[in-house]
Amino acid sequence: MTITSKLDRTRSIRLMLIGAFVGIFAPIAGFLGGTIVGVDQTVGGLEPLFVWLFVGMIVGLLGVAVGILGALRWVKGNHHLD
Repeated sequence: MTITSKLDRTRSIRLMLIGAFVGIFAPIAGFLGGTIVGVDQTVGGLEPLFVWLFVGMIVGLLGVAVGILGALRWVKGNHHLD
């Protein structure tokens, strides 16, 4: 196993973990942020809970995409066979 192979495997696993954590915690953080801001205010006619949760879901979706790309990179490199 070469040094680049080990670095590639480490990078792939790191991408999967970061993507999973962001995908799990971003919607939760969006919900908490929306409840902290307050319900009596509106942002462009929308309630802040909806806006923050929507942003959290978008960030979570991007995190899941990063995790999937890391998993595809790991499988493509055949690092799972070592």
